[in-house]
Amino acid sequence: MQFSFKRLLLPVLVLTFFLPSCWAYGAPATGAAVDFTDLSGHWAKQSIEKIYAIGYVTGFPDNTYRPDQPVNCLEALTMVLDGANYGEQIAKMKKQKNASPSLYPVPWGQHYLDFAVQQKFLPEGMLKNFQYDRPITRAELASVLARAFYFTASGSQGTFTDTQNIPEDNRTDVQAVSKNGLMSGYNDGSFRPAGRVSRGEMAAILAKLYDQGWIHLDPKRKLTGWVSKVTAAKNGLEIELNSLNGIQKVNANANCKGYWQGTAMDLQQAVNYRVEILLDTKKKAAYVEFLERRNFTPAQQEVYVSYLRLAEGEPVIMTVKNSISQEVDYPVAWDAEVTDDKSKSKTKKDLLKKLKENQYLKLGLTPGGTVKSVNILDTKTITGEISSLDRKLQLVGKRSSSKYVPDQFYGWSSGRLIDKDGDEISDIDVGDKVKITYIGEPFYERVLEIQKL
Repeated sequence: MQFSFKRLLLPVLVLTFFLPSCWAYGAPATGAAVDFTDLSGHWAKQSIEKIYAIGYVTGFPDNTYRPDQPVNCLEALTMVLDGANYGEQIAKMKKQKNASPSLYPVPWGQHYLDFAVQQKFLPEGMLKNFQYDRPITRAELASVLARAFYFTASGSQGTFTDTQNIPEDNRTDVQAVSKNGLMSGYNDGSFRPAGRVSRGEMAAILAKLYDQGWIHLDPKRKLTGWVSKVTAAKNGLEIELNSLNGIQKVNANANCKGYWQGTAMDLQQAVNYRVEILLDTKKKAAYVEFLERRNFTPAQQEVYVSYLRLAEGEPVIMTVKNSISQEVDYPVAWDAEVTDDKSKSKTKKDLLKKLKENQYLKLGLTPGGTVKSVNILDTKTITGEISSLDRKLQLVGKRSSSKYVPDQFYGWSSGRLIDKDGDEISDIDVGDKVKITYIGEPFYERVLEIQKL
C-alpha cells in the first residue's frame, strides 16, 4: 500500500468513527445509505465503502468522509478493539463498581483505554505522556494491531531501510503486521514509523482484517451466492441470490456499492456472478463484492451414489458411498443445481441440508470431479426371491394382471450388493431372498442396490 499522500489542512474537528463508546458527531445510523462526496478517485474508496457498510466508520454531516484526515490515538485504539471483538470483555469492565480511578483519564472511551492498558496492548512509549487526541503514529498503530490480534513475527524477517528509526518497543510489532500483510512499506523501502495514519489508511487496514477473517460480522448480515436476476422494484433494485441453501431475494439500499477486483461495478452487472453481500441494519444490501463469474462448465459424467454427510466450507464437501460401497468425497460447485424428483423444483428449498443418510442421489460431475448437479432420486423398492440370474435378474411370481409390478431387472450387476446389515457382499444367487432398490419408469428400471435378506 502506498501511503505518501498530501495531508489535508483541516480545522480541529471531532473524527466521526461510529463506535460504541466513541463520539459520533452527526453520524448516521449504521449502514444508512450515504454517498460520500469526497472519495472520487481516492485510492481507499473501496475499503472505506466496505467498512462503512459493515458499520465501523461513518462520515461527517456534510456527507464527506475526509479520507486524508489523521486518526487520533483513542479513535484508532477503539476501532482495533472493536474489530478484535473485545466488546463483551470491555462491557464487563463498565459494570465494575468502586473501581480505582484510571491512570489515563479520557473524555470518552475510558473502558477501552483501561482494558488496553490492562492487557498491555499499548507500548510503553505510547503511554508516556499519553495524549488521546494526538494523531497516532504508524509504529504505534502496528503495536496496537499486533498485540490486540496476537500477530507474531516468527521466522525470517524482512527489514525496512529505516528499521533503526523504529522504536525498540514497536520493532517486533511492525514486523508482525508487515508479515500479515496489514501495513507495508513505501516504494523507497522505508516504513516511516513516525508517520501519521489517515482515515483512508485506517479503513484499508480494517478492510484487510475483515478480508483475512480477523474481523467477524454477524452471520445474519452477510449473504453469499450467485446472482440469477436483478430487477427494478418499488423499493429500489431487487437482487435474486442463489446458493446451495436455496433462493433469497434482497433489496439494495439507495447507495449500495459493488466492486469486482477493485473496479466499481453497476449492480445490474451482477447477474451470473458469485457475490458476497453485506447488509445494513434494515437488511438491505449495502455493499456487494463480486467474487467470481460462473463458468458454465457442463457435467460430463453421471454417478449414482448414496448420501452420507455434508461438510460446510469453501467449497462444500459431500461424502457419498459409491456403487461398490466406497466412501468418496466430492467438492460441490457453488452454482450447483439441486433438484428433487418428487418436487421437480430447482434449488427452491434448503434441499441439501434436508438430505438423509443413505438417500440415493444422481450426481453430475465435471471432468475435474466437481459436483455441478445433485438430483435427489425418487426410489422404489421390491422384495422377492431370485428365480433366475444371468444378464437378467428374475423374481418369483411378481406379475399382476391389474397392476404393473417389475419382476425382471436387466443390468442388475451395476447395483450395489449388500447383506442385511448393510455390509458389502460379492455375489447373490438363485434362491436368495432380496430387497431391490431401483428407479425409472416401467420396463426401464435401473437397479441401485440389492440387499440379501
